[in-house]
Amino acid sequence: MVPTAGRQTSRSATAPYVSAGTVEYSPGLTGDLYLPQAGGNKGVIVLVHAGGFYTGSRQQIAAYATPIMDQIDRGFAVLNIDYRLTSGNQNQFPAAVADVSAAIDWTRSTGPNYGINPATVIIAGHSAGGTLAALIGLGANNPNSPRGNSSPVDGWIAISGIYDLRVPGVAQLQQRAWLGPNASGDAIQAASAVTLADAGDAPGYIAHGTQDPLVPVAQPFTLFVTTWLTGTNPWLDLVSSTDCNGHIPTCAMNTAYLNMWVDQIAA
Repeated sequence: MVPTAGRQTSRSATAPYVSAGTVEYSPGLTGDLYLPQAGGNKGVIVLVHAGGFYTGSRQQIAAYATPIMDQIDRGFAVLNIDYRLTSGNQNQFPAAVADVSAAIDWTRSTGPNYGINPATVIIAGHSAGGTLAALIGLGANNPNSPRGNSSPVDGWIAISGIYDLRVPGVAQLQQRAWLGPNASGDAIQAASAVTLADAGDAPGYIAHGTQDPLVPVAQPFTLFVTTWLTGTNPWLDLVSSTDCNGHIPTCAMNTAYLNMWVDQIAA
């Protein structure tokens, strides 16, 4: 499904949500937990920040991922996590995938002790986080997935990510920082979410700016078509608004349709 209308004003853009506290979801790895403020307790969204796998933090994404943060007023907890960043040849692929997988496992096993309802678990991310969200969402039942044997998710939201690193010239920065300058063809394929898609995957919501200067719009189209052909009914939200059609399209994502999609996942 490709939404075309329904932009809404964000609550969190003018009145930021207050975290209920910081949790350690894996040794040395933490996240800020936001509990639902209205709408019941339907599930949880694990939010993954941007930064090219070598920089960025959860504090940054909380300020602009307003369509995700606003789910707090719609009955969803949000666990906004950090993950290991690359430094030289340390923490390269698949370290970040393992970290996000650990956050999903924590959410399902330990989250209820903190007021989380794990009946619905959605992974969401922007840029590098969008790449990770797609890898987690599509990798649960694929033996070639870098995520390993971890808990599945019920849905995934990928914003401005790179999903096919096999395309020449599209991902040199990610390959240098995350995969290493001498990454093998097998590693590049394993880090490409499009290679993991199959009919058993959780459904996805893909958002992208039509004039993204960093990630060509062909990337979300490829992911959309690939997952559509599996029959998992992905949704594609292309943001063309002049001020928001770049690499950070969250300021004009189609929140009416995103909310509809989230409710459908939680139904």
